Amino acid sequence: MATTILGAGVPARDSEPARSAVPFIPTAPGRFAGQSVVEELLRQHGDRPQRSRLARTLGASPLDANELSWLRAAQAEMIVGDILARLPEGYSVYHSLPIRHTAFWVDHLVVGPGGIFSINSKTHWDRDLTGSQRSIPIGEHAMPYLRDARFESAQITALLAKAMPATSVVQPVIVLVNPHKILLARKPDTVTVIDSPRLRRWLVGRPQVFSAEQQAALTTLVDDPGTWRAAGQPLAPAHLHARFTALEQQVAAARTRRTTFTVLAAAAAATVLALATAPLIVTAVEYLAAR
Repeated sequence: MATTILGAGVPARDSEPARSAVPFIPTAPGRFAGQSVVEELLRQHGDRPQRSRLARTLGASPLDANELSWLRAAQAEMIVGDILARLPEGYSVYHSLPIRHTAFWVDHLVVGPGGIFSINSKTHWDRDLTGSQRSIPIGEHAMPYLRDARFESAQITALLAKAMPATSVVQPVIVLVNPHKILLARKPDTVTVIDSPRLRRWLVGRPQVFSAEQQAALTTLVDDPGTWRAAGQPLAPAHLHARFTALEQQVAAARTRRTTFTVLAAAAAATVLALATAPLIVTAVEYLAAR
């Protein structure tokens, strides 16, 4: 099979927000979009000392670079979760399902008339993305997104097949949240790569492969907590989501403060430069006038 590339080399027609301003929508297993990422972000952030008053005043971010990457990952999953919440009736959507016997979780799982889809959300706003059969380079790093997507779909297929041998293969999908371009080499693979504005229409457009009875049986199987590895929930999902939203607001406020100080510093520097050069300008004008 060939890698399916949707939106390749074409700027996305729609724009996705850079923040996750979407409502908290719990799913059947009780996990919201991005919950696994949020849990890890809050775990890491809980070990950090609080910012000093000076740092807060100057707009120092409450997150370090690694934590910011986790925050962006959670935002991407929430954006995709919001898109999936707008699927028409007849689709079942699940988020942050921990895969049994692995350390992985699937960002989103969709069961619909057109098949079962394991969806990975990735965020690299305003970048051109190029790649090959196995990886997608981000900056200087080759990210094994394609390999991981194939692994996750294979694991979920095996889990479901134990209970339903006739289950079709889970189709791996990578959703890139609003990249500028997607340019992937068309090499043999089984992963669909698509930009977020096209995801809903693409899912709805899949040809039907399940009868209503087959789809109902699969949904029942996915709904069963015993299908998945137990996921620890130290806090209620709504509480986790509220803490994440508060952290987002702190990051945004710090960014605003830094921008304000940068503008003020530039204005002050311009004023000082003008005051320093004013006598020289006056002297030069008087000299030219006297000639």
